[in-house]
Amino acid sequence: MFVLVAPDSDGPRPQFVDVQNLNQLHVEFSGIADAMAGRALEEAEIGSVEDGHAWLLISALRSAGGGGPDWNERFDAMLRYARRNGWVDAAEARVRAHIVRS
Repeated sequence: MFVLVAPDSDGPRPQFVDVQNLNQLHVEFSGIADAMAGRALEEAEIGSVEDGHAWLLISALRSAGGGGPDWNERFDAMLRYARRNGWVDAAEARVRAHIVRS
């Protein structure tokens, strides 16, 4: 799963891509500056950019996945891995994702 932020005729708009792949969580900024992409994430209530990383709302990611027992189990496993690596914030509301710029 990743979040793509790219220019659009109405301004940058984040979209969830490949939501079944829970092995490669990241954010991709395609042809857009970090500051503008960060504002787009915030306006869409998906996350933010801080110190060179994206912080994504876990609730937004879960909603984008469409649910289902198998998907939820794999999503929870992804979060457990993120917690073990210190990539979940103290409030358990956001997960850190690296940014791919293209």
